[in-house]
Amino acid sequence: MSFVPLDVLMCCAMMMKGSVGQGTITTFQESAYSSQFQVVWQPNNVWISNQGQVLELVVTQQSGTALQSLNSYLFGSFRVDLKLVPNDSAGVLTSFYLSSNGDHHDEVDFEFLGNSTGQPYVLQTNIFAAGVGGREQRINLWFDPRDDFHTYSVIWNPIAITLYIDNVLIRVFQNHEAQGQAYPNAQGMNVYSSVFDASSWATQGGLVPIDFSQAPFVSSYTNYGMDSCIFDATNPTACSYPQAGTWWNAQEYQSIPANRIDQLQWVQADYMIYNYCTDNVRYPTPPFECTAPLY
Repeated sequence: MSFVPLDVLMCCAMMMKGSVGQGTITTFQESAYSSQFQVVWQPNNVWISNQGQVLELVVTQQSGTALQSLNSYLFGSFRVDLKLVPNDSAGVLTSFYLSSNGDHHDEVDFEFLGNSTGQPYVLQTNIFAAGVGGREQRINLWFDPRDDFHTYSVIWNPIAITLYIDNVLIRVFQNHEAQGQAYPNAQGMNVYSSVFDASSWATQGGLVPIDFSQAPFVSSYTNYGMDSCIFDATNPTACSYPQAGTWWNAQEYQSIPANRIDQLQWVQADYMIYNYCTDNVRYPTPPFECTAPLY
């Protein structure tokens, strides 16, 4: 889980020094994303490059950093183009995720587990509903995510949550409230990006800690997209299904098409290295969604 603890989330000054990067050095306020996000942890570790189009999130020996969207959302499409820490990134966790607040929070995670040079980069996904998580899946990526930007996206509607890499379906979590399972459909979630030292667990279960002689560790984020319903706590039904013009409610994002099933099965067969559904030690009886057919 990549949720930044509330005790470290704080309102920070939005002005900061830019980094040596591509294009003009700018401040976060001048970047393309200041109208969507705020820096909630260590503003000096957010560098700006490519004339404000790229955010470089940095881990140093002193700190990591995190961004939080100014709005929270209930249903929609969320995406970012991300290029991960080059070279030896063991112990570094890079994340893009959605989360609400509180003990019964909802959450949808992309967590990239840093690696020793030459080792496969592992992506962990996880989903929380009403405070219950423990739904980790891990895959080896089929490309080197350090070489170029790749698109990571979530489509969330009242029927299903689907996760994609470069428009390839990698995970589905469907609504089984009728069978007594919680589903994220009532709490607005903010969008977060964070990088930090997760040496205790991120790389080979914590066996390979971060090597700060390689610092700073930089992950680059660009092209954020949030085509979504802004959540208003005073009018929580405003985002309720159905809504005219909300393409994320289309049938192809509810009942999974055959070509998408093929993509999902390809990822599971060739790249999945851990699936909570098959972890008989943790779950002697598999959670309901693990045995329920996709619809």
